[in-house]
Amino acid sequence: METRVRIKKKIVRIVLTLTAILLLKGFFAWSNRFSDFYFHRWYEWSSVAFRQVTGIVPFSIGDVIYTAWIIGGILYLLKLCYKLFRGAWEALGLQVLSGISFLLSAYLAFLVLWGFNYERNSLTYDTHLVTGPYNTQQLYQLSDTLLQLVNQEKANTGDTIGTMKTDTSGKPVFEKAIAAYEAAARTWPALRYRAPSVKPAMFGHWLNYPGVTGYLNPFTNEAQVNTTVPDVILPFVSCHEIAHQIGYAPEEEANFVGYLAATSIPDSHFRYAANFDMFLYSVRQLARRDSTLAHNIWKRAVPGVKADYKAIIDFYEPYTGKVEDYSSVLYDRYLKANKQDKGIRSYSEVTGWLVAYFKIKP
Repeated sequence: METRVRIKKKIVRIVLTLTAILLLKGFFAWSNRFSDFYFHRWYEWSSVAFRQVTGIVPFSIGDVIYTAWIIGGILYLLKLCYKLFRGAWEALGLQVLSGISFLLSAYLAFLVLWGFNYERNSLTYDTHLVTGPYNTQQLYQLSDTLLQLVNQEKANTGDTIGTMKTDTSGKPVFEKAIAAYEAAARTWPALRYRAPSVKPAMFGHWLNYPGVTGYLNPFTNEAQVNTTVPDVILPFVSCHEIAHQIGYAPEEEANFVGYLAATSIPDSHFRYAANFDMFLYSVRQLARRDSTLAHNIWKRAVPGVKADYKAIIDFYEPYTGKVEDYSSVLYDRYLKANKQDKGIRSYSEVTGWLVAYFKIKP
């Protein structure tokens, strides 16, 4: 009898959680005032509050939570199998409902704490740039412009391969990324970054298998950076994840905001990393339209730039396999479920913002 009462309570909780999710989604669809409240009041306040707390702790609280969830998930499945084997159907039903209730609660927390930022469309207002379709010639000009910047900044860094050397703490890079946002906010006030909380991912080497360079933990608002990757990647990844923290959820927008920040300070390592990353996106886009033009662009890259690209390819070669394939499919579906129709290719859509930016850049 007690189990049946608990089952009824779980069902009620599931229904209430589902109702809350649907109501929130409805408010976003029907009320601009509600959306503005979330973006400019609730999220701004809650994200800063979380970062003020998590920023005190030197390690990733979010990674600890994820680890606990993974262990809990394994124990949950073992209990599920045990009850199935024993034929304890009421207990099994309660176990299944508990799992559904947890997943729905986690999803609701995800939406409230960060996920609704996928509904945000303020980058045009925040940067005064209007993006739109672009042709192959414009993409070629963008790739050429970025290559010139990459070649120039490579000469300024004086490095043969890689950029700023750092340990796995990432602290020197993180501090400069924070300074980059302070500089960027003088031109674009919406990029103001308060209560910094950028940390190295606890399981960096394992993240290389799915090819993860960084991520935002939506439950703690910590920016996680995989500090085991080649140093040439770190400055821009740090700026990209901070962009997610301040509310730019779509990947192409986070890429562009990260680019604006990284190029706002007179640091050749950061400027090189940002232009290098954007150059790779643009030249890949160009290759899909005209491989000959893309090849001609690559031929003009200085040896140090080509060496950096080769170093990245060589770094990831031992990690390439089924894990990366499966994780790419899952992440692609995750992005599409959150209104990024092009999935993983959304990252490359930053080229549209870059075309608009270089039109007005002196």
